[in-house]
Amino acid sequence: MSNSSAKNLKNTLSNLTLAAKALEVKIEQADSSTRANLKNALDGLNATIKRLEFEIKQAEAPPDKIGQILVSRNIITANDLNEAMKRKRKEPTKYLGQILCEMGLPQSKIMHWIYYSNKRKQIGQILVELNIITEAQLRECLLQQKDMKQQGIFAPLGSVLIKNRMISEESFMIALSAHFSMPIISLKGHTLSPAMQKVVGEKYAFRHRIVVLSDDSDHVKVALAEPHLEIIGYLEKAMPRGKHIMFYLARESEIEDCFH
Repeated sequence: MSNSSAKNLKNTLSNLTLAAKALEVKIEQADSSTRANLKNALDGLNATIKRLEFEIKQAEAPPDKIGQILVSRNIITANDLNEAMKRKRKEPTKYLGQILCEMGLPQSKIMHWIYYSNKRKQIGQILVELNIITEAQLRECLLQQKDMKQQGIFAPLGSVLIKNRMISEESFMIALSAHFSMPIISLKGHTLSPAMQKVVGEKYAFRHRIVVLSDDSDHVKVALAEPHLEIIGYLEKAMPRGKHIMFYLARESEIEDCFH
């Protein structure tokens, strides 16, 4: 990211922070009939602030070590990395993993090596770094998640946090996008196509809540609420030779709407 772009982001962040503080004062002074609407506006403003803080942090980070690891493991070539970094400079808010996948490189292999090289941060750690939750809140939810698992109930960390009203669905999506290096897509108004669902298998798609967005000669685009390496690997193996699959993140509530 250029110095001027980073400066503009910081200026925007400063203005939004001031606006949020002013809104907090208004909420304290507001009557009960308008307080709820003002609080919703503040939640949206704070989510935007968190996103900007993360984008600035990403932009000011040192040269990408993940790319160097992928080159050393022969997952990508040095030319692939150079091309990806050129694209990243033009689109600084995109993650390197996302750009590499847009170039047609296999997402599961990229995620596999990031994960096993301990370079992919845990989702809870990202939430703490973004100041979305505290360390204490993370520990509390992890203990709750562990207790539920012992009772035979599987609950993703995001669901536990949202149920406890510690984070909003939007904040969780921002962190999840960073975790998986995947872009976020809205499924509002999207109609499920049974024909396209057959590309990945209707039963499999229903079980794992996968929505097929498009299917052409070169690419299949799918949306998931909370991806896992096993699912991504399975779907890539199911693709015909020469056909690439692109993964997008969508709100769990919007995916559920597609299936009902």
